[in-house]
Amino acid sequence: MSARYSNSPALRLEIARSRIYCLLHFVFCLLTIVGLYRIGERGYPVLALSVLPVAALCCWQTARQTLAGGLVRWERGHWYIGVGKEPGTVTLERSSTCLPWVIYLAWVDPARPARGSVLLFPDSLPANDLRRLRLRLTLQR
Repeated sequence: MSARYSNSPALRLEIARSRIYCLLHFVFCLLTIVGLYRIGERGYPVLALSVLPVAALCCWQTARQTLAGGLVRWERGHWYIGVGKEPGTVTLERSSTCLPWVIYLAWVDPARPARGSVLLFPDSLPANDLRRLRLRLTLQR
């Protein structure tokens, strides 16, 4: 173990379902419906009806919080993210961002060419765990 990580405590964070995410998803779907209505009202009802299945699919796909109930773990310089008993080893990308109201984690799974991402809102994790995650991400940069 390198000296860089010898004194750093490990992180083990369980992700909860976010009500903020659900609220933002509701607003997204509502704006999509209003937009399609306005397109149809402006004289393009065929266009609005043809885009409706794609819009419905987008609303349905974004409703899922795939990592709710999953784990974000950091130990000795390695990140583990996933759902289930044994999360997989991942490499965080530089695009991962910490803002005061959200944390965006983007990663690549080196075992297979798969990418993933998750939005963590303040109600996704306890406040102390969220603070520790922000600190770990800041130190990693």
